[in-house]
Amino acid sequence: MKKARIKKQEQKKKIEQVKDEYSFKKLFTILIVLVLVFTVFYFITTLVAKPKKQSTSNNDTAVVDSTKITMNQLLNRKENEYYVIATKASLYDKKTNYIDIYNKYISDYKKVEESIPVYTINLDDALNKAYIGDTTNISDSLEEIKISDEILFRIKNGKVKEYFVGNEDIVSEFSNVTNKNYNE
Repeated sequence: MKKARIKKQEQKKKIEQVKDEYSFKKLFTILIVLVLVFTVFYFITTLVAKPKKQSTSNNDTAVVDSTKITMNQLLNRKENEYYVIATKASLYDKKTNYIDIYNKYISDYKKVEESIPVYTINLDDALNKAYIGDTTNISDSLEEIKISDEILFRIKNGKVKEYFVGNEDIVSEFSNVTNKNYNE
């Protein structure tokens, strides 16, 4: 009986060793599979999230136009003297586009040797809605300014020196200033 018992115990030990070897092989296989899966995911994500080559063209660069301002910046530019033209694209029909005329005069005026800076305000912008009114009221205080039509301001030392309301007056002023400076 003792021999049979010893044999049984030896067989149990062998079975446990085989089970241990099987468990070790199974664990080792699982670890290898996990490493392979993580490696595959790593390479897939690096390929998908690979940074694109930077283009040499400047088409993707955002350009900030420092000549465009809002009404609340009307009186606080760094220059002592400057023009500000406030226009509203919705005032025009397609036949008479004064914005193009203004841009031509502004372009011509900027070529003049002693021209002062010209800033533009888009009255259609939501930030400028508070300054739109039924009648035009001009003041050196921003809170009191109301605009009903297009207007050209001449600002000097943070105060409104002159203003020209309406398309004809604005074009006339730009024409006079441009011609005056060309003739000098």
